[in-house]
Amino acid sequence: CEELSIEKKNAIRELLEVTGASRLGELFGNIMADETIKGLQRVAPDANPKAFDIIREESKQLFHEEFAVKKSLYPYMYPIYHKHLTLAETRGLIQFYRTPLGQKAIAVMPKMTQEGALAGQKWAEAITPELKKRIKDRLDAEGIEIKK
Repeated sequence: CEELSIEKKNAIRELLEVTGASRLGELFGNIMADETIKGLQRVAPDANPKAFDIIREESKQLFHEEFAVKKSLYPYMYPIYHKHLTLAETRGLIQFYRTPLGQKAIAVMPKMTQEGALAGQKWAEAITPELKKRIKDRLDAEGIEIKK
């Protein structure tokens, strides 16, 4: 297992930059704001609408500062990338992501991931009735009763 050298850390940082990791701050800020707002709406449905604007603005600002400016997520990411990629692989990915195809992959991957997650959710919902039936049949066959 190779050491996490300064050279490899710099390569990981470059890979994070090339793939637009700093843009994740905006995404995470929006997700955090949405979750915070949903929570506030549950406990205080009559809250001043300005509160929601403040939550969104502060979330967006903090996540921008932490991701894009301070890059404070990077130290958490180095060990993950180090564990799964060699220095040569990291450099290869950097080269790939600088190509037109790599740039397209960067551009479409978030949307494809989101759409894939929704497809997976629909798929799981579609097979859940069969799973429930199989589990019930098996429990019945074993004489196991689950009290509700």
